[in-house]
Amino acid sequence: MNTIKKITYGLLFFSLALASCADKLNINPENDISADQALETAHDVNNALVGAYTIIARGSLYGTNLIMIPDLLASSGYVNWTGSFTTYRDIAQQDIIATNEDATRTWMDAYQAINAANVVMGALNVLSNEDEKKIVEGKALFIRGLMHFELVRLYALPYDAAGNNSQLGVPIMLEGNKNYDEAKSKVARNSVAEVYQRVETDLKDAINRLQQSPEDYYAAKAMLCRVYLQEGKFEQARTEAHDIISNGGYSLSSSIAGPFRTGGAKENVFEIKQTEQSNAGTVNDGLATFYSSFLSSTGGLVGRADLNIVKSFADSYLPNDKRRTELIYDGTGIKAGLFSKKWLNYFDNLPVIRLAELHLIRAECNLRLNSSVGETALKDVNLIRRRAGIPDLQQLSLQDILSEREKELAFEGVRLHDLKRTKRNMGSLPYNADKLVFPIPYREVSVNANLKQNPGYQ
Repeated sequence: MNTIKKITYGLLFFSLALASCADKLNINPENDISADQALETAHDVNNALVGAYTIIARGSLYGTNLIMIPDLLASSGYVNWTGSFTTYRDIAQQDIIATNEDATRTWMDAYQAINAANVVMGALNVLSNEDEKKIVEGKALFIRGLMHFELVRLYALPYDAAGNNSQLGVPIMLEGNKNYDEAKSKVARNSVAEVYQRVETDLKDAINRLQQSPEDYYAAKAMLCRVYLQEGKFEQARTEAHDIISNGGYSLSSSIAGPFRTGGAKENVFEIKQTEQSNAGTVNDGLATFYSSFLSSTGGLVGRADLNIVKSFADSYLPNDKRRTELIYDGTGIKAGLFSKKWLNYFDNLPVIRLAELHLIRAECNLRLNSSVGETALKDVNLIRRRAGIPDLQQLSLQDILSEREKELAFEGVRLHDLKRTKRNMGSLPYNADKLVFPIPYREVSVNANLKQNPGYQ
């Protein structure tokens, strides 16, 4: 999204822009500008915060990669990559190299967002209004926790609820860097346990500061709920999910496609807003760019049609399931095949977490804990099934819930993380295979002996 003028703080060395052979990235090293000088007024601080949110909406993050890349890594029996971008092809084939440009730009921009959030928090003394200060700090903490969470899920072996999680995670960055020289500190990777603890701390601190900003408050709670589920902390995840369902004021859309169309989503707890002027991209980035294949009302081709759906996965839905009949279609654009209608239009908002997911989290946690907080697990699952137009289940197993998650949350970047947390294989690969973990970018490890590479990429 490009509505906000680019923030030009000196960034930590992780986040210098890279070049790409398909014009996906630009070489624009940031200027060495003192953050103290840049953030002198409340207006400056608020603009910087908006800039941090703008970063996480880029194609390298939620605008494309944080949703599409997990689908590509878990593509077996699910989706096919047929496009010309070799970086995505290699990810889909689990044949990634340490210089993979999309693995690199996702790392770089996530740390750029973290740095921007840290710079904002370092300038809070500029704000004289205490309520405003709390909200700004809460939003910055939300971004910092969120990005560390996404990084540790992609660039480290999975969290193991039964282990000590001493395996290498990602560097935890808690201070903003004001210029490039300062940014060249020789950071090392924290453990997975340490990263998850920091993520929890940041999101809980964000929640405490955002009580006067309900949309942000519940977005932070929803992401904390997702973190708890990934950690296997089912009681905590259930508590957060139930609170949002009961008190957040959200409701399931009556239309199965509603959450994916701008203006139709009381269901979306956290989403990336897009417009014709402000979006992740229409040529080389953007979810509709890769997932769509149809003719517009004016006869123009929409989408590159690079990511189609494996027929056996589409056939796993019941024939009358609206998630099959209304959200999967035969491509009529640049390529034939089956495509997702979730990411249909370039300028629709992008839901990151929806109320439907929270119902399914509450259901899973209630089932695992043999409890019925809020509703029984069966009622929560059947609520989702009824919207899809399919019969209620009469009995419920954990596999039923996981299957419902796979169908309801398909093509939303959830499948990879679900398979990892439940220790299920992806095709012939075990859930904890080295090939299912991104490399630390080569340009980072090549200049920093403290930053250890992941196995298989040395």
